[in-house]
Amino acid sequence: MVICHCNLIREKDIRAAAAKGCPDAETAYRSLGCQFQCGGCEDHADALVACERAKLLPPSDVAAA
Repeated sequence: MVICHCNLIREKDIRAAAAKGCPDAETAYRSLGCQFQCGGCEDHADALVACERAKLLPPSDVAAA
C-alpha cells in the first residue's frame, strides 16, 4: 500500500526502515532519501514505525506486574 503519494513510499519501505533502526517516520523517510512534502502521511507513517519498533522489543513479563 502506498503511504506517501508525494514520495511514492510504500508501507513495506517504512516498516523495513523501522526494522533497521529508524526511531521515527522522519528518520525513516531520510533513510529512503526523502522528506515529508505535504505532511498528510506523517501520522500514519509514525504509527507504522511505532508498530514495527514494538515488534523488536522483548516481551515484558506480565505475570510479574
